[in-house]
Amino acid sequence: MIAKASTISHGANAIRYSVNKEKADIVKSNLLPEDISPEAMYGRMMLVQKLFAEKINKGRPLGRNVIRIEISLSESESLNWTMDDWTRLADEFIRVFDSIDLSGKTQRASSKQTNLKGSQYIAALHRDSKSGILHLHIDANRVDMDGKINDSHKIGERAVMAANIINERWGWVQSEEINIRHKQEISDCCMEILRTINEFSWQKYETELVKRGYKVHLQEKDDGGVYGYSIKRGNSTYKSSMLGIGRNLTPSKIEATWAKLHPQERKSNPTKPIFRQTRPADITPISQSVIKHYDIVTDEYHSYHVEIPEVADNIIRQDCSLEEAHPLAKIEEIQHTALLLFAGYLDAATSMAASSGGGSSDTNGWGRDKDEDELKWARRCARMANSMCKRRRGLHK
Repeated sequence: MIAKASTISHGANAIRYSVNKEKADIVKSNLLPEDISPEAMYGRMMLVQKLFAEKINKGRPLGRNVIRIEISLSESESLNWTMDDWTRLADEFIRVFDSIDLSGKTQRASSKQTNLKGSQYIAALHRDSKSGILHLHIDANRVDMDGKINDSHKIGERAVMAANIINERWGWVQSEEINIRHKQEISDCCMEILRTINEFSWQKYETELVKRGYKVHLQEKDDGGVYGYSIKRGNSTYKSSMLGIGRNLTPSKIEATWAKLHPQERKSNPTKPIFRQTRPADITPISQSVIKHYDIVTDEYHSYHVEIPEVADNIIRQDCSLEEAHPLAKIEEIQHTALLLFAGYLDAATSMAASSGGGSSDTNGWGRDKDEDELKWARRCARMANSMCKRRRGLHK
């Protein structure tokens, strides 16, 4: 088992993602009703923070007001588990997480323990869309029901320590050992691919990795070359610099690594432009023009690659507006919302809009019309982004 934890500022979006994701199951809600909307769950958390505002932060709202935890088990560790088993794991993880004393490391008395058990939280079970492997999301209020702030210093380390304590109790593999195994597994796979392809190209390399169940994120130059890449296994991402031996799988060395494996061939095709389908299948291919590339991060766990014709990108930049947005919103957030819509990432766009302070907007039936050209689609995405990022008018019940 491995675990991650962080404090986030987009709690409403995180809870919405945890609860509303396709095939998600609510494992447990603590000090919250299960039969209310994600917005209402977040609203109740904010009411507690408002109640103790003067006590906890001199009347100012907390910038990072929700604790986000993600717990991943291997397929063998959760084999034949029922919902009761996941509930017991959530309870045990919270108990161990709360009990860890980090005050010696942080030199802060508040790091002695957290009190998630006495805080509002929602735990939801997700299934990986490809592998089907299960993982648990927990979104917890930073403020407990007594008005005390759950300390966030070294919170990621606290989660790793909790996972390792439970791993030892259950006889599971420790998280650092899992990480080493995964790196070796991916490195071996990369080397095997390099041995089997008769010439090197990024397109072939990526295709073979995807066939083996990995997700690949290439960072491309304007001329079609690659200056960086990472490989995602399950919920963990590994940069190329972490793989192989002596950085031999990084973009600057990978062609030489291929050549050493094929001394008689010595052919590679590194400079061909990379044509990749990175968007959902229902979006028609983009026209042959200058293409802009964006890597848009919506939170600590999710990054999205967007490709868009320059003319459509210009429309989005021109049509997105701060006129009705939240006072603290940035124009880049609205533009990124529009770009994600253009690429077909509706959930990610909703996340981005929420993090900018936007309210909800009706996205039922949203999508690109069959005969809609790219320029009209870009204009409509910009209008929808403006609507999604409008200032929120109070909390939903």
